[in-house]
Amino acid sequence: MMTAQETLHKAVLSGAGRPASGICTAAFSGGADSTALLLCLYQLREQLGIDLRAVHVHHGIRGEEANRDAAFCADFCARYGIPFQLVRVDVPAYAKEHRLSLETAARKLRYEALETAAPEGEIAAAHHAGDHAETVLFHLLRGSGMRGLRGILPRSGRIIRPLLTVEKQEILRFLQECGEGYVEDSTNFTDESSRNRLRADVMPLLLRENPAALKHIARTAEILAEDEAYLQAEAEKAYAACLDPSGRGLHGLLQYARPVRMRVYMLRLERMHKPMHIDPSYEMLCAIDEAVRQGSGTVNLSRDVYARADRGILYMQTQFELREPVPMQAGENRIFPETCCFVSICAPDALSRNLHKARTKKTLDFDKIKGQPYFRRCSPQDRITLPGRNFSTLLKKQIQAQVPAPERETLHILYDDLGCIWCERIGIAARVKPDADSRRILIAEIRAAEN
Repeated sequence: MMTAQETLHKAVLSGAGRPASGICTAAFSGGADSTALLLCLYQLREQLGIDLRAVHVHHGIRGEEANRDAAFCADFCARYGIPFQLVRVDVPAYAKEHRLSLETAARKLRYEALETAAPEGEIAAAHHAGDHAETVLFHLLRGSGMRGLRGILPRSGRIIRPLLTVEKQEILRFLQECGEGYVEDSTNFTDESSRNRLRADVMPLLLRENPAALKHIARTAEILAEDEAYLQAEAEKAYAACLDPSGRGLHGLLQYARPVRMRVYMLRLERMHKPMHIDPSYEMLCAIDEAVRQGSGTVNLSRDVYARADRGILYMQTQFELREPVPMQAGENRIFPETCCFVSICAPDALSRNLHKARTKKTLDFDKIKGQPYFRRCSPQDRITLPGRNFSTLLKKQIQAQVPAPERETLHILYDDLGCIWCERIGIAARVKPDADSRRILIAEIRAAEN
């Protein structure tokens, strides 16, 4: 029978969460799990080739008990010569401001603090096999799909979890073998948290039914993770193929299977300029899919985020209104959250004849612009005379005829001292059309904004 030290060392050295050589920062709460992880990484630091550090996040809750934990962590690191940082966050204030539970707010602020305190290398978290199984059950009870039933991943961005295959009793046995103590978080013993109830009441029943329950749950999660990875890769391809270059709408979604479409919706929400603070429910995703299948419909996803299907195109949008004029500048003009207008000014000979023809609707004679050009929203009285016409029309009427409703509020419209000179999707004003005497050409390109 292996010692607990051998068990933990083997897990760290051979598992999917093995630290890469270089900087490795352990998230150190002072509890049994994080103490065992930090000590194990310290013992293996030369073999792993890591520069080991530790960060303790003080959440601003639990009063003197939290101060005790911080002092324990500082003392532990001092004894072993491990560089240590203490970071303080105000969880109660954040939870109140964002209407979150203390547990959710603490988790969010903790990971943000770790990312800030450890800007380089990997961050090691001390989740173990029991945490993994509890997470699978927690998501199962919530009705999650495969994404949630993967449980805790051994790697997630810069976060690694070297002890994910190790059971709690081995962690406690390791600390006992090493003669090291740890601190207890009193909130772990209350029944206020659903995870605590799963840990205290449900997991013992499952283990009594089958002592190998943790291993079996982990194996199921691993299978589901492989299936999810395949579907996610397909969704990434579909997302890239469907997203309009302007970053506004998703076209042609119905050619893909429903499981892929549902993941595309999630990708779009995650990549918005202002991503949702909540996970959309399965019911929300189903409502979005129904709108896509019907070709029209609006689904409110949060206070200011909505999904809207129009003419077979799906838009995920944050409500936005351009209130003040914005002066145009050469380069990127970031006016709306999801799109930008890239303006370049060049000599006419920089454009081939065919390229110029393709860009007729967005190519202006820069020297014919009167005053400083600027962007603003369309007013009801705005008019434009398009090239080849000897009369003006209401710009609003042109927009209503040619632009889908979900795109109208975020159209880039350029004005000078005399009025509208260019409107995205509509074209340029005849008075700024380039000709044989043009010396400087302005080209306006609409692109998806990079977050």
